[in-house]
Amino acid sequence: MNDYRLRAYRKFPHKRMRQVVIYLKPTDSELVYQTEFVLENSLHRFEVIRLWEQPTEVFFNSPGLLPFAALSQTNDQTRTLEEVAQVIEAINDTRIRSNVAASTAVKA
Repeated sequence: MNDYRLRAYRKFPHKRMRQVVIYLKPTDSELVYQTEFVLENSLHRFEVIRLWEQPTEVFFNSPGLLPFAALSQTNDQTRTLEEVAQVIEAINDTRIRSNVAASTAVKA
């Protein structure tokens, strides 16, 4: 991430960048709580999102997040996935509906 940030900075020195690591499923690894990388005299900070800690409702507010809803803070992943399917079916734009359905199927 640090390398990517430096390369982007060289090309676009005035652009702001927000770097985020997204963890999809729970793990016992301490890395899911790491928000910085330190190496000798270098320090790089980034945000971390642990999907299983995020409220499920958030994922229903944007079609692009629907594929991740079943990985959120839900008690019933199967039921959440069924609700996602219903929401996808109601999307009017066929291109968006098709893309979101395909993304959801891959993650399911």
